[in-house]
Amino acid sequence: MRILFISGVARGGSPQSTRELTRRLAARGHAVGALFGVDEAPRRRQLHKRTVNLAVKLGSSPLARVPETLAGWICRRPRTVPGTGDVQTWESPIPSSAFPTVEARFRPDVVVASSIDRMDWRSIRARLREHGTPSVLYVREQNAFGHLTVSQAPPDRLVTNAAVHTEHAAELGFDAATVPSVVSVDDCLVTSTREKVLLVNPTALYGVDVALELAATRPDVAFALAESSVLADDEVDALTARLAGLPNVELRRFSPDARALYRDARVLLAPYRSNGRPRVVLEAQANGIPVLASDLPALREAVGPGGLVVDADAPAAEWARALSRLVDDPARYETFAAAAREHSRRAEVDPEAITDRFEAVLTELLAGPGGASREAGDVRWS
Repeated sequence: MRILFISGVARGGSPQSTRELTRRLAARGHAVGALFGVDEAPRRRQLHKRTVNLAVKLGSSPLARVPETLAGWICRRPRTVPGTGDVQTWESPIPSSAFPTVEARFRPDVVVASSIDRMDWRSIRARLREHGTPSVLYVREQNAFGHLTVSQAPPDRLVTNAAVHTEHAAELGFDAATVPSVVSVDDCLVTSTREKVLLVNPTALYGVDVALELAATRPDVAFALAESSVLADDEVDALTARLAGLPNVELRRFSPDARALYRDARVLLAPYRSNGRPRVVLEAQANGIPVLASDLPALREAVGPGGLVVDADAPAAEWARALSRLVDDPARYETFAAAAREHSRRAEVDPEAITDRFEAVLTELLAGPGGASREAGDVRWS
């Protein structure tokens, strides 16, 4: 198979899992390519957004063709990324504009998109249908369901990385295959000194307010706030100001070394506002580090017995009680740590088994009419 992956982002857990999956598929003899959206050229991205919005506003008018054409020319030349082994890789600030060039060069049999915004997905999906190339939407975040409901742009095959996402897809009338994200933990295994409560990605969406409230409540516990990608200067300044009265909190700048994240972690704090399965949960648990997370369905699924969950909107006192349950009793902590390590070894998250499952989904898709019932403008799978 010639498999082209498209990710709307180049940094974070989702694109990292995409890269790991592409390498495993390439090792099995498939021709694999990947196009990643990068956070660059803000003025051109803003111009692209405005031209697309104008085209949408003009609707079926012949004049809409002008902004549509202009949008397609903005950032249309992708940048080739060297040193990616057997996976041909490109980057672009606007993946949908770069896609025609990448498509022509790579000639995919199937295209898999994930973590992509609605404008890019609508454009890419329309082009794939025009060319008769099967599409797969890999849902890793709750907001990706907007591609099915708001945009009404379903793929030829829907895949999710969590059972709760698959259940939600069924509620919306779509059949999906559950294939957890590939997380290769070998590069993050470390013997932790177990000194600090760790929050990865200290932003509002990832619960930095909860972390700071906990740190204020428990001055006897050390905390580390670690960037998962580089924060903007104004974000760092604002966060640094908030830490001035919290001597037990350390801000750590981005490091590409996964082991550095967990070298002194005692508990992974995940008070997230987004319903997903972040790879840091599995990475932490593989190191025997328990997780304290928001009680959201996909997060609860990921944490399992290897930690505790608290209602995302619970008061600080409730988060503090849960943290106390994890860290104040050494014997109980060891029980949670052992459960975390065991949970990380479950068959569901084995990278080779995941690759098997994903490969089978694509094989079935490309097998043709025997595996699907297609209707104009929509697809329902049996």
